[in-house]
Amino acid sequence: MEMTLPRILVIDDIFGSSLMDRRNLCRNFALIDVTGDDENISEIPEPVAEALFCSGQIRHGNTVRNDINVAIDAVRRGWDSNPEKRLALLLLDIRFTSGKVGINGGPEGLSRDDSFGLDILDAIHQEFHDIPVIVVSSKERAEIIEDCRRRGASDFIQRHGHWTRTLSPREILKSKIFEHGLIKDDRILEDERCRIVGTSTSLLKTLRSARRAATGKGNILILGETGTGKELLARYIHDISIKAEGRYKIFHPFGTAETLQEDELFGHVRGAFTGANSDREGLFEIANGGSLFIDEIGDIPESIQLKLLRPLENRIVTRQGESDEISIDVQVVLATNKNLDEYSKTGRFKYDLLNRINAYTITIPPLSERKEDIPLIANRFIKFLCKEHNARWPKNILPETIELLINNDWCDNVRGLRNVLERAIKDNSDSELLVPTDIRFDTYEEPSKMQTVKTTPGPSHDNIDAVIDYISDIKFPKDYARLKGKLPELQEAVAKMLANYLESSIEVTKKMKPNGAPEGELNLTGAASCMMGKQLKTPKAADIIKKLLQQDSNALETIIKEHPLLDTAYNESLRLRPRKPKRNQRNTNSVSLE
Repeated sequence: MEMTLPRILVIDDIFGSSLMDRRNLCRNFALIDVTGDDENISEIPEPVAEALFCSGQIRHGNTVRNDINVAIDAVRRGWDSNPEKRLALLLLDIRFTSGKVGINGGPEGLSRDDSFGLDILDAIHQEFHDIPVIVVSSKERAEIIEDCRRRGASDFIQRHGHWTRTLSPREILKSKIFEHGLIKDDRILEDERCRIVGTSTSLLKTLRSARRAATGKGNILILGETGTGKELLARYIHDISIKAEGRYKIFHPFGTAETLQEDELFGHVRGAFTGANSDREGLFEIANGGSLFIDEIGDIPESIQLKLLRPLENRIVTRQGESDEISIDVQVVLATNKNLDEYSKTGRFKYDLLNRINAYTITIPPLSERKEDIPLIANRFIKFLCKEHNARWPKNILPETIELLINNDWCDNVRGLRNVLERAIKDNSDSELLVPTDIRFDTYEEPSKMQTVKTTPGPSHDNIDAVIDYISDIKFPKDYARLKGKLPELQEAVAKMLANYLESSIEVTKKMKPNGAPEGELNLTGAASCMMGKQLKTPKAADIIKKLLQQDSNALETIIKEHPLLDTAYNESLRLRPRKPKRNQRNTNSVSLE
């Protein structure tokens, strides 16, 4: 697949956008005038982009005047349109000519405004913070360029004449579109398992940042929640960087002892320690000329953090057991799901190391912020997973199933989506469809727990949903060190969850008829079984309910008083004692609510 041809907006005055001038500009900049005639297409053998034109002016009779709202409205329409037709960037002229229009269409009463283009630039960046603007002018003067850059312009290009820069205007434009343009890029990776998928604005912004970072030589820090694809983005950065021809190595600190982490990163010489029978290169050396991805930098021990300072700043490493320094040329990409600013304040992460790695930071949005990408991601996963598990293909996914996936919270992000789809495909490998009932979000729930107690009708989840909403409203920080003072809130949430869970379980038992008991009675055994997923005898069930209700007695005491049914269950559990029933003695399994 080829990259989608992006669209740009050229804002120029009416007189400067005459047919001949437009053709010359399109030819010099390798643009296709989508609002012009078809002859222009044949003149551009390898076009860089499609071009739309806007004058930024209003014509009244034979008079033309500048109007900034015309330009802004054109930008707004192009920016808010279909993502595939969204503007990648703007070309903005500085000088605007207005006045009377002569018989031949040219200016008669000439009036030049040399700053109107700059006013448009200010207005664009006041409303559109992400859209890049390239200023175009017939003259290349240092003071003009500096002024444009102060106002937010990403670059400056001469309209015509002798080029003083190494790159031609079309090469500059092509580079800027690739660097800045919020466009769908299908050149990312060839491997289907490693493709970054999505067309959402948030993801395109991330890819844009990645492309800009890949052009530099500094360290790159990727921030993102678990499962968002930090490692995938790191590989993308490597593949589009100047180090793409070199090796790409990955360092994962998890499950590796501190001494082994040092050895893996920096290597050793023979005799450095017991068992060092030969020299060994570390990952920094192995990746020399390429890229090194250090995952979860926030979990690396303090001693390793200190030893990373020199390699990350000076690109110098020293093997264990050796004093000689080794110079390396490697692009280092790091990633974390931790708040390193907070970690540095508490001493868990070295402040000096943080200063060395956050020169360029890229944030990957969670899946909840780009739900419009879920259908694309899901279909790609389904295709790959069907091949991997030898499942029936093609496998269609119903719109109701897609809607179910979109409405999920996805705490595990893209990785969680993959796991859910993989489980559904493995369980339904012979089916041609994926229906909503094939989707199970709870990865850890055992099927036996769903089948312990059979009810007709099934339990109502109103109370449980209320608990979930209640707990969701409590904003608990991810850093446990910041939980100070939140314990009462947490205890109350747990107590309310237990109370509502038990109440729902008790409601289920009212629909049962245990041992021929009349419908509408409280069954402690059934309630405890619903909660625990086990078949329990009455005394044991009562004891379990008692313990559950006493998890937080202070909070539960208030909650129980507001629920007569719970109060009955609680008092009954206090009365009953765990005891082994006598043989041939009928157990009392139910307590009347009346």
